[in-house]
Amino acid sequence: MNAGRHRGPDRSPELLTEQDLAIAALVGRYIERREHHETPRVHDLLVTAGEFGENAVDVVRAVLACYEAMRASEDLAR
Repeated sequence: MNAGRHRGPDRSPELLTEQDLAIAALVGRYIERREHHETPRVHDLLVTAGEFGENAVDVVRAVLACYEAMRASEDLAR
């Protein structure tokens, strides 16, 4: 995602792309499903991400893996 990347010292940050917004929406759906104890349907989310290119699929996979790792560490801390 482009959030946080700057064009230069005198310019504003880059705007989110359509791909960035799609990835955020897909990850949001995944998290919402997990928190409501529903089937996350990861395959469907990855297929949708694929409409934005292979990079989008890789980013979604990485973010979901990080999310699951955070959930696991929270469970261990309890």
